[in-house]
Amino acid sequence: MRARITTWFLLIGMTLAPMQTAFAAPNSQVTDDQVTFSFPETATFSATLNAGSNITSVTLEYGNEQQTCGDVIARAFPQFTPAKSVNVEWTWDMRQSGSLPPGAQIWWRWRYTDESGAESVSATQHAVWLDDLHDWQTVSSGLLNIHWYGKDQAFAQTMLEAGIEGLRRNKDQAGLYTTTPVDIYVYPNYSDMQDAVLYEPSWTGGQAYSDFSIIIMGISGSDATWDQNTVIHELTHILVGHFTFSCIGTLPGWIEEGLAMFSEGQLDSSMQSQLDRAIQDDTLISIRSLNGGFSELPDKANLSYSQSYSIIRFLIDTYGQEKMTQLLVALQNAKPIDDALREVYGYDTEGLEDDWRQAIGAAPRPVSALATSQPTPTFVPTYVPVSGAPLAVTPTPYAVPTSSYTGVDTPPKGPPLGLTLALACVCLVILLIFGVVILGLVVRTQNQKVMKGGRDA
Repeated sequence: MRARITTWFLLIGMTLAPMQTAFAAPNSQVTDDQVTFSFPETATFSATLNAGSNITSVTLEYGNEQQTCGDVIARAFPQFTPAKSVNVEWTWDMRQSGSLPPGAQIWWRWRYTDESGAESVSATQHAVWLDDLHDWQTVSSGLLNIHWYGKDQAFAQTMLEAGIEGLRRNKDQAGLYTTTPVDIYVYPNYSDMQDAVLYEPSWTGGQAYSDFSIIIMGISGSDATWDQNTVIHELTHILVGHFTFSCIGTLPGWIEEGLAMFSEGQLDSSMQSQLDRAIQDDTLISIRSLNGGFSELPDKANLSYSQSYSIIRFLIDTYGQEKMTQLLVALQNAKPIDDALREVYGYDTEGLEDDWRQAIGAAPRPVSALATSQPTPTFVPTYVPVSGAPLAVTPTPYAVPTSSYTGVDTPPKGPPLGLTLALACVCLVILLIFGVVILGLVVRTQNQKVMKGGRDA
């Protein structure tokens, strides 16, 4: 992700946009089947369901099309009054589930049962999650689609050419390519883009959703080179995400962000100066620390991205593009980063750092007496600067909400066996004492009755 940061924070007012409705073709059983958008906050599904006898249960099955490790079906249960014909409605609230990217494909269908036990399923319908406030236009080349409004055709063509160049660079430099369409939604300013997605920082200027093959970005309005580099940068995130997609592995941050920076060309002069100072002052960040999420502190984030660029350039310049492709394939196969590096380059992370430091003229890597910790990758947003003030952030993965629980319940642990037996023995002793006391009282009562009977006689 790329962004611009200013010295003040922009508070985005959340207002409801005019309603947008996508209709589906009716049939004899399901009519008025539609979804109504209040973009970017809610999607309301509604329909009229018909059956031969009273309908007793209704389930809405819905979701969105994205790259996943398995079929994800969300389910909702709208309220209704049993009848042969019922009107049903349910609202998907993005403010609670998290926002979909503009351009995402939403699907839904109705599953219902009548009192005879007969089940009916409506045809699956689709709609594009996008506002209808703007006159969106599209220009395409191959698998690349640029969607825009508020600018002229020449501007859109420039963005398309930047995307085509980004595809070329990634294929030549890292062997990255796409076999699925990539949609880039270009907003004429950052404010419009930020209004289209919930819960994004006010400084966000662009974001890539590799699972959806979607990029959203605003334009600076003053720096055409920056805007074109944004296309290339975010497009690289999409290609890396496609190429290394894995359900059990993670991609080190320095590889993903380094490739995105490398695809833009030479490092920005201000970032190069900061990297040079870190080399001179021996304040470089260890590569192992760059495996996970980068710092949210701008200065440290700047250095993280500069180093990532430098490491990727060192690997490609020294060993070639084919080796980089082999490394990505190893990571796609869920190999840990150290195993992947050994397989392709012959050394682990520390060995890479030693060679990289020597190549850039930095001091040798500090060696600790303690084993180097290996932090778990995190999904904390990270910032990347390009051309001074502009920064970028790595997007947080999005999960489709579902009512199905997939977690594993851990059974509660009971007390130790010895303690359990001891408590049982104590309880038995107490019960025994209690029984003896009761028995004594009964015997005493009987004796008193006998003595009283003798006196009465």
